[in-house]
Amino acid sequence: MAALAATSAFAQSTVEIYGTLDITNAKLSGNQWGLNNTTNTYPTSTSATAALTAFARQGTGANNMGFRGKEDLGGGMYAGFDLQTGALDTSTGSTGLAFSREANLKLGGASWGELKMGRSSSTVCSIGCSFDYNFIGSGNAGALTGLSPAAMGGSSRRSDQIEWTLPTMSGFTPRIAYRQKGDQNADGTFGSSSGKAWTNLSGADSVTAGGASTTIGNYKNVLSAGFNYANGPLRVAYVIETAPTDSLATRTAQWAGVEYDFGFVKANVQSSTNPNKGGSAVSYADGTGTASTIGKYALSTAAANVTYGSGTILGIVAPVGNFNFGAQLANNSEQGIKANELFVQYSLSKRTTLFAYNTKLSGTAATLYTSSTASPAALGLTALQIDPSITAFGMRHTF
Repeated sequence: MAALAATSAFAQSTVEIYGTLDITNAKLSGNQWGLNNTTNTYPTSTSATAALTAFARQGTGANNMGFRGKEDLGGGMYAGFDLQTGALDTSTGSTGLAFSREANLKLGGASWGELKMGRSSSTVCSIGCSFDYNFIGSGNAGALTGLSPAAMGGSSRRSDQIEWTLPTMSGFTPRIAYRQKGDQNADGTFGSSSGKAWTNLSGADSVTAGGASTTIGNYKNVLSAGFNYANGPLRVAYVIETAPTDSLATRTAQWAGVEYDFGFVKANVQSSTNPNKGGSAVSYADGTGTASTIGKYALSTAAANVTYGSGTILGIVAPVGNFNFGAQLANNSEQGIKANELFVQYSLSKRTTLFAYNTKLSGTAATLYTSSTASPAALGLTALQIDPSITAFGMRHTF
């Protein structure tokens, strides 16, 4: 009886409810002000086209609610889970109740780390997204130009992922993840189309490696590996992710960042290579021709989240009392586009922040709206402005 009592003492579990809510008043230059409305596409409640914003309806990080739990298995081991929703629209109250951001189980041990299986943050984002100083929202310079770790392959999430996070050793925290070739046959979550085979496509459409074909021969096993290193004011990180298909329009993705905290100001530099190739002569998936992606960025692409190219990000933030003043500059040299983001944050508490930002793009190409691009055309708009800017102010609360 004593032995059974001791065993039951280990079987304690906890469940936590958590999330982020963001209300933002925003404006894309040439369009109108609106709550959480940085691309001027309207929610279903006010649009006859029933089109939601393809690029996330948020001012800073995505609105979500989640449930996570942990059970003590004894001997330093634990089991846990994480379920996190996506697509909570705080301007209308409409919800996406699918657990599209996190849906995984995990098993951990003090001596060997943590094994996580299911849908979760990409290893690229887990390692690099914390280098962003203004969350990663609709005005983020790195995300708009395709250089943010959250923009790799068009998404900060990966389905059917097996990830192993090793214990921190002398400041190093290594991670390695694997996605099997067989899983990708049914998975379209690597951005808008990068997780699907391209064999039925031709011409410029095949540049994004999309299509409806499910020929398994076009898929590859995907390996991601990297580390974070922290030592006092210095932080260094690196991650690599292999291409999910054999398309000639994709490649191995890489991201690296170096940060130093001077006390009165913190700064970092990042180098980023998106898996989607960019430039003036990007090969079709099957190698039969080329197409230009020059000037394209997150808001201008057909699915609004396919991004291309490679380049650098510079970030700086200065704390002054409860304020944070900062700037983030992104230069996608392969695409010929840049984004300059200026922001200010004011902490009302540990969980509530007021913020404002302005992001200006340059070198972008014009994008015409047609009836197939839904609400912008339905509202009488004909084109996305060349070199647009996004201005926003709002409040963010975590719980």
